[in-house]
Amino acid sequence: FSDNVNLTARLESLTKFYGVSLVISQQALQHLSNPDQYQMRFLDRVIVKGRSEPIAIYEILDGELPEIRDLKLQTLSVFDNGLENYRCGDCDKVLVANSEDKAAALYLERVEELQSNGIPEDWSGVWAMTKK
Repeated sequence: FSDNVNLTARLESLTKFYGVSLVISQQALQHLSNPDQYQMRFLDRVIVKGRSEPIAIYEILDGELPEIRDLKLQTLSVFDNGLENYRCGDCDKVLVANSEDKAAALYLERVEELQSNGIPEDWSGVWAMTKK
């Protein structure tokens, strides 16, 4: 029981990190009775503090203000393509359309860091969160 409480707290803290209103895990998504009724986008695969296995996290766009949700929906395919290919240019395109998209800005920072420092040989694309 306490592991679920800890994970929920970590997911809540990720809302601030990614600048989004609502984050759920893939496991929670799979337990929704009708997930198609929600507008969402895949955010990341992360290892949260206190866990050793990565989890997939999703942003529920229905939790955003309508104007922000609309901007994120307009750039959803570009955002998804950028994540799929981990390319800097695609995040730039998202930020041109929506400069307040903190998740896109975080990915852009990551790409720049990987370009500057090189990609670790054992890197799986999963980002380890070191803070609660």
